Parts: sequence; C-alpha cells; structure tokens
Amino acid sequence: MKFLKAVRLDDSDARIHAGDGGAAEDGEWVVSGGYAVCDLAGGHRRPHCHCATTFVAVASRRRCTIAEVVDIDDGDYADIQERLVQYFLNDLGAPSVEAAREAAQDECAYTADLASGFTDGVWITVRREPTTDGVGEHYSVFKRLLIGGHKL
Repeated sequence: MKFLKAVRLDDSDARIHAGDGGAAEDGEWVVSGGYAVCDLAGGHRRPHCHCATTFVAVASRRRCTIAEVVDIDDGDYADIQERLVQYFLNDLGAPSVEAAREAAQDECAYTADLASGFTDGVWITVRREPTTDGVGEHYSVFKRLLIGGHKL
C-alpha cells in the first residue's frame, strides 16, 4: 500500500505556517486533509489559511506543501487511523467513537487511494478550488530531486 510523507526542502513551509502552529516535519505521515479544508467558495475561516494548497500531518496536525508517495506497512497505517480517530473525537468533537472511526477510515482510504495513483518516490502538491459539487482537487507531480543521498 502507498501513503504520503511530508517533504521539507527548506524553511519556506516554516515561514508560511509560522502563524498556524508551524510546518510539518520532513518525513511525517500526512493525509490529504480534506477534513480540514475551509468553505473555499465562502472564504477562509482565518486570514493566511493555506488549506487550499497543503496536506496535514497526522501526528502534529501541521501543514506541508509537498508530499512524497511512499510504501506504508499495515502497522503504520493502523497507527495513523487510530491517531486520527482520537483527534476527531477529542479535539474536533466527533459525536461518537464510531463516527470518529468512520471519518478516520475515510481520510486514510482516500489518501491511500490518492497515493496509489502515483509512482513511488514522486513528490506531489495539491491545489483545491470550489466546484459545483464542493471542492475539487488537482495534483501536480514532480520527480524527487537528489544530489548524492540528500533531497533538494
């Protein structure tokens, strides 16, 4: 199975997201983050919201603009789901454990399905925009840059 991890090329995400708790760390598991997108047609909930162009880190809930498609094992996948269940229940106020679990499963399945459409090791970015059906997502794909063993 494939999933997404945050990519940090430089400190640009840290500068962009300084006002919203900081940026995701390089290598953190990230989800698409559809649950954390504003009403794009109606406007953002707060100024400088970057939900239209970012992924959301599972552990820190911080954002990143580039994600890498990688393999994930069943244990990590289950851990991601459980972290999201707890977040949806305890922080976002899901009405029940069952509702939180369903939302977490949907978010993980969507992210895994998204990642399965790309080659391992590529980097992707997202651009969201309002559509007549809600929010449309468009992805751009980039080859992973390497010099020696270091990402650029």
